Parts: sequence; structure tokens; C-alpha cells
Amino acid sequence: MSRIDDHVDEMSGLLFLEGQLDADVARAFSEHVESCSQCRALLRALEREGVWLREALAMEDEPVPARLLAAPKRSNAHWGWLVAFGLGIGGVYTLWTGFVEPWFSRAAQAGFTQGNLLTMLFFTGAFWKGWDDMRIATEFLAVATLAGVGIWLLRKQWRRLTTIAFVMGALMAALALPPATSAGELRRGDPSYTLPAGQEVNNDLIVYAVRTRIDGDVDGDLIVFSNSLTVNGHVKGDIIAFGQEVRVNGPVDGNVRVWAQTLALNSTVGKNVSGWTASLEMDEKATVGGTITSIVGAGEIDGRVGGDVLVAGGDISINGALSRDVRIWAQHLTIESGAEIKGRTDYQGRRQPHVSPSAKLGSPINVTIKGPGPDYSSGRYYWHQTLYWGASFIFGLVLLLIAPGFCFDAEQACKRTWPSLGLGAAFLFATPIAALIACLTIVGLGVGIATFLLYFIAIYSSQVFVGLWIGEKLLGSKAGTGLAVGRLALGIAIIHAVRMIPYAGPLVGLILLIWGMGALVLAMHRKMQPQLASPA
Repeated sequence: MSRIDDHVDEMSGLLFLEGQLDADVARAFSEHVESCSQCRALLRALEREGVWLREALAMEDEPVPARLLAAPKRSNAHWGWLVAFGLGIGGVYTLWTGFVEPWFSRAAQAGFTQGNLLTMLFFTGAFWKGWDDMRIATEFLAVATLAGVGIWLLRKQWRRLTTIAFVMGALMAALALPPATSAGELRRGDPSYTLPAGQEVNNDLIVYAVRTRIDGDVDGDLIVFSNSLTVNGHVKGDIIAFGQEVRVNGPVDGNVRVWAQTLALNSTVGKNVSGWTASLEMDEKATVGGTITSIVGAGEIDGRVGGDVLVAGGDISINGALSRDVRIWAQHLTIESGAEIKGRTDYQGRRQPHVSPSAKLGSPINVTIKGPGPDYSSGRYYWHQTLYWGASFIFGLVLLLIAPGFCFDAEQACKRTWPSLGLGAAFLFATPIAALIACLTIVGLGVGIATFLLYFIAIYSSQVFVGLWIGEKLLGSKAGTGLAVGRLALGIAIIHAVRMIPYAGPLVGLILLIWGMGALVLAMHRKMQPQLASPA
């Protein structure tokens, strides 16, 4: 056995591994390797190299796999997405320059930025003094959340969505088409706009201004976005107004549709009046040929109304001549001495109405006093609860038959009580705020409306998952859709019975709603998780 500095050489190691050494030499070689770590490491290295060499020689006769011999297939996804991306860039640019940016600039000139518009319409109270800071944070959170959810849902489908690529490209190309020319005349005030007396607009008139005054005549519709609007002229079409204060002193042949803080009617309206306002003031000289439909904080109806009156609000006062039926939902109703109601009068509120003895009523007023809670002595209440239970059970049954796997996942998610409650509370209160902010922009209007619809469906379906969990606790967890139907019926019945408990029922119902909402979120999260393939 040859040695190099009292160590074996590589050739001797190869001969030993191949079994070509004499018995005495091999025995001496083995004894030396056991006592020498350096030679032992060399022998292991030579053994590994021999294994690799044998595997390499054995692979020479292996046929080439068919997947390597096949010609590569060309994918249409790449150029399809490129076309969609190009069309999308053009569509987004046209959408921004043609619609969004002009809309924002006009609204800003009229004093309607996103912040003060939202504050004026929904959060005018002193309680919301810190709304501006919260709005900015929530707006950023809503946009980031929507973008993240969209990327997350599509992360596994980018390579297989050639059809969606073309659909997206077509939609964005449609957005890139030039907008249809509006038939109305557009006027922008800087900062005010006035249509002088004696001047006539022979078309629809659209105005964006801080203060708007119409002294002339408008042959078409009058559409105004302004903090204050005063109409002294003759409008032959409709008035559609968004603002803080709207005063109509001139005749209107069409309808009056108003979303404002104050609406004052001092003239003749040929058709109907509808609005969502904090204050409604109808002068005794005003006349409405059609109906009045309004949601108000406080309203005074002192003029003449030819149609029905449907008003919901706080304090309502009537001192005019109403030709048809009147239906009021309010905190309090006052019918003054000059009031004349020829039709039927229905009132539902918290307090008894005040009716002057001098008032002329076509029939005795039908009064329904609604207490702070439900009327447990009425059989109609229990009948309605039975109908509500039936509707909830049918909805849950349809959901269970359509998506049984998802329902069972949500039922199992209810067992994670604290995560469900936390996620449910977050989504219950944050989702409508995010959807509302999205609705304030033209681009996000569709997303906001769709979010509201899905939000209401989620709220109603939360009782289904909690009901399944309650039924499983009481009846057991045997598998099968048929057995789940019985658990569902029992669980929903228990939920409705708990909600009927005085005082504590609404609170328990809210907790169950949050719980079910969180279970729904957890089940959706589980369904969206990528499924790992099991090892072979």
C-alpha cells in the first residue's frame, strides 16, 4: 500500500473500494483508515464520486423525455394582456381627463370638495368635529383595501385569464370613446352665477357655483350644484338641486327634487316635490299640483297640495289645504287651525299629535303610538316574528343547498369565538364607511353600490352560520345536508326567540350579528387560501 506522508493515496483508495487489493493489504488499509480521520474523509469522498460516476454512466441509455422533444406552444396570454394593458391606459387617461378631473374641478369651484360635501350631507353635527382627519385615514384605507383584495383574488389567475384580458380591454376602450355631447347648457360661476331677468335659456341649464340665482326663464330642466340656490324665474322643466339652501320663488311646471339642508317653497309647482332635507318650509301661498314625498328633520306645510303627502321626520306641522291622503311618520305632529285635509290622515309617532279644534279633517285621524319597544301583547307581533323566522329559514336553506361546503366552513369558524367577534366588529362598521367614501367619486360609484349590496347580504346571512352552530351544539354534529336543515331551523328559531327578549334582546342580537359576520370573513379567507398539493 503506497503512502504519502503516512497517508493513503487516491489510487489505493479507489482499488480498495473496487475490492482489487490483496487480503493482507486490504486489512492493513482498513486498520489505517479506522485510526486516521484524514484518510477516512478521503475514502468517503472517493466513494461519493464513484456513486455519481456510476449514475452518470447509467443515464446514457435513458431516452429523452417526450416533453422535451415536443415543440414549445405559443401562449396568447402575453400579447392579449399587452393589448388589454394598452387599451386600459388609454381608457383610464380619457376617463380621468374627460370625466373625473372636470367633475372635481367644477365641484371644487362650487364649494363641494369631498370633505365638506360629506360633512355637510351626513355629519353636520358638532359630534363629528374630528371627521376630517378620520375621513382621510379611512379613505386611504378603503382604497388600499380594495386594491389589495383585487390583487389577492387574481394572484393565481394571471396566466389563465386571456378572456378576461380582452373583456377588460374592451371595457377600457369603451371608456376611451369620446363622451356623448350633452344637450344642456353648462354654466360655471366664479364664484357666483346669475341668470338675469328677461333672459331665457331654451334648453336644459346645468350650473356649478357657490351661489346661484335664476331670475330669467329656463325652458328645460334646471340642474344645480351650489351652496345656495334662489329661483325667481320660470322653470318649465324640473328642478334638481344639491346644496345647503334652496329657495323656489318662481313657478315650476315640472318636479322639484332636492337634496339640501333647507328647502323653501314660495310658488307654484306643477307636479311633485320630493327631497331629503333637514328643514322643509312651504309658504301659505305655495301650491303643489302633485304629491309631496320627503324625509325631513322639521317640516312646515302651509300651502295647497293636490296629491298625497308622505313625510317622515322629526317635528311636522300642517296648516295648509291638502286634497288627498296624508301619511306621517314623525316624532310629533301638529295640525294647526287653518289646516284642511280632505282625505285620510294616518300618523305614527312617539307622542300624541296636537290637533286644533278648528282644523277641518275629512275623517278622524288614525293615530299609532309607537313605544320604545315592540308590543308584546299584540298577536300581530308574534305572527310577524313567525314570518321573519320563515324568511330567514328559507334563505338559509337555499344558501345551504347552493354552497354546503362554505356554510359548514362558516359554521366551524364560529367555534373561533374571539377572532370571529373581532373581525366581525371591524367589517361591520368599517365596510359601510369605505363604501360610502367610494360612492362620492364617479369612478368608485359602482364599487360602492356593489359593496353595499354585498354588505346587506352578509348581514342577513350571518344568522344562518350562527344558527347552524347552535343547532350543532344541541342536536349533535352528524354529517349530511338533511340533518343540517334541522339544525338550521332550530338554531334560527332560537336566535329569533332571543331577540324578542325585552331590553337584552337587541344587544344579544347585535353580538350574534358580529359573531356571524366574523365567521363569514374567516370562511372566505380560508376559501381564498392557496391549496398546497400533497406530496407524492
